[in-house]
Amino acid sequence: MKIKTIALTNFRNYRKQNVTLGPGLNFIIGQNGEGKTNFLEAVYVLSLVKSYKAPDKDLVQIGSDSSRVAATVTANERDMDLAVTFSDQGKMASHNREAAGKLSDYIGTMNVVLFSPDDLELIKGGPAERRYFIDVVLGQTNRIYLEDLTQYKHILKQRNELLKQMQENKHADETLFDVLTEQLGAAGEKIINTRKAFIAELSVDTGKMYRYLTTKNEELSIKYLPSAEANLLQELKRRKSNDLFTGTTNAGPHRDDIEWILGDRIAKNYASQGEQRMIVLAVNMALCDYIAKVKKDRPIFLLDDVFSELDAEKQNRLIQYLVKSGIQTVITATSLVEIDDSFKKQANIYHVFKGSIREEYQHGKS
Repeated sequence: MKIKTIALTNFRNYRKQNVTLGPGLNFIIGQNGEGKTNFLEAVYVLSLVKSYKAPDKDLVQIGSDSSRVAATVTANERDMDLAVTFSDQGKMASHNREAAGKLSDYIGTMNVVLFSPDDLELIKGGPAERRYFIDVVLGQTNRIYLEDLTQYKHILKQRNELLKQMQENKHADETLFDVLTEQLGAAGEKIINTRKAFIAELSVDTGKMYRYLTTKNEELSIKYLPSAEANLLQELKRRKSNDLFTGTTNAGPHRDDIEWILGDRIAKNYASQGEQRMIVLAVNMALCDYIAKVKKDRPIFLLDDVFSELDAEKQNRLIQYLVKSGIQTVITATSLVEIDDSFKKQANIYHVFKGSIREEYQHGKS
């Protein structure tokens, strides 16, 4: 999967910008605040129809009524035109100029993997960050999972509303409550099983990527932590009195978590910031391979400020992996002084200044 051309209109600090990307490495160079991250955000938006860091309204340039990101993308050797528009009326996505009936039908058309400095929250942040991470990946690659998750959230909302009614001593429909509990247990079990299989596979590949990047023979693994000790339906029935007391559902995929184990220690508690950064980078590299296996096409890899806190050796080991994999990558940086010239000659290099991107070097062009 590769972006050929991408056009931004009134998106963040870009009034009108067209960029032709190379099929491999693409470096976006500039000082902080010039628009490097905004460009990566636009690519992410084109995939998931939402930003990874801001509400929709912030994506529209001040003084404009709407913003638009459009691109020609090659997937499995076929070209397609994608576009996402944000306005006061909401947001719309289109595939080959046909508007998507539901945004969930569009998601997964173009796959991306993003590394950003905020990703350290995957390790040291709360469980919600880690659940969102799982849902974003599986939502792109597994349409059944996305449907199951949507159904689960709908049933969960109904059950929680009924719990509050029962808590307030209002007339409670016990039969309805039992039905919702049965439905929630069934939907939740499917989500848990899919997550467990995904984490088990990702754990193996992440460990390999971590050893490659660090050149250390240190084991890294990922562990899934379900909130239900056994079968979810049984757990929901067992916790009924507690749910009634709190007025909410206390077990299920919406309360599950994952943790990273480095050596024999929990990374959240013991890993240094540098080690945490390498863990997250290794996870994202493994995700690229996972998506490629599932979708039969590699995703687009977005790396924001990835070189900070990486020494020259690790920077070049990362670039070496990217070159060998053939994955289209967009990397933002303030400079490339520690990147080997042999790698820079295989890349397209762009400079961004005050919301304007210009191409400095194109691989294959003399």
